[in-house]
Amino acid sequence: MTLIPNDLDDDKIRVISAHEPEEPKRNKRFLRVYLPLAAAILVLTALVVYFMLPEDEGYEGESKQTVSEVVYYKTVEQEEIAPVLKSFVEVVDTVVNNRGLLILTPENARPSLVVGQVPNDSSIVLLAQAADVRSDNGKIAGSFVLNGELLSKGEAKAGFCSIIDGELVIGVADATPMFEQSLTKGGYFFRQYPLVVGGQIVENKPKGRAIRKALAEFEGKICVIISKKALTFHDFSQTLVDAGVRNAIYLVGGSSYGEYKNFEGESFTIGKSWNNDIANVNYIVWR
Repeated sequence: MTLIPNDLDDDKIRVISAHEPEEPKRNKRFLRVYLPLAAAILVLTALVVYFMLPEDEGYEGESKQTVSEVVYYKTVEQEEIAPVLKSFVEVVDTVVNNRGLLILTPENARPSLVVGQVPNDSSIVLLAQAADVRSDNGKIAGSFVLNGELLSKGEAKAGFCSIIDGELVIGVADATPMFEQSLTKGGYFFRQYPLVVGGQIVENKPKGRAIRKALAEFEGKICVIISKKALTFHDFSQTLVDAGVRNAIYLVGGSSYGEYKNFEGESFTIGKSWNNDIANVNYIVWR
């Protein structure tokens, strides 16, 4: 006799199993195993998407960028400050045609004239007597201008030295515009015997021998040149030409006082100073 499932006779007993149906078991396994795995995959996917996608757009559609901070300093134009250069005298002791010469070239120093006793000024690196002082009246021989002030007037000697705006010029002329310029520009001016002009000897009347001194243009610089022994004007001028001097005028020679300071700062004196009662003794100095 065939029984239809779920149909039982009255005299039959249905046995119900204590186990749950198969479908509920699968639901619990999904919740316990597959759901956490799916969640982990979702989180991992979100992280990958986060780091792979470009950054958000910034203001006005411009992409945000990380820019290191740069500080710009405004350049302020300043007047160049000239360095302070050491003033000194370059000393050359040489012999030309068996005649000894001492060549003193001031470096980084500014020339000027002073009148009166030897100035007590430690900034002076070179000093020598400039214009002659007349023995009859004690006045300066020839035209002499001190800081734009006329102290003496005359053209006894054709050689001249002018210092205008710190520029020293030597030359030979009975009349020169440098004289007027020294007056109007607060400069300096004095006259002396000419010795060399354009590399040529200039003859002078005095014929005696003495220690000679010159204010000379030598190798493109202005210097003071002193003879080691007594010479005539002619011999001194010839020695200057042989040494290569381009232009030169005389400075007070003999035992006239002078001083200089070398690169090491050592001070040296030449000759002897005048008596204090000679008011118009004058010097050319470099500071």
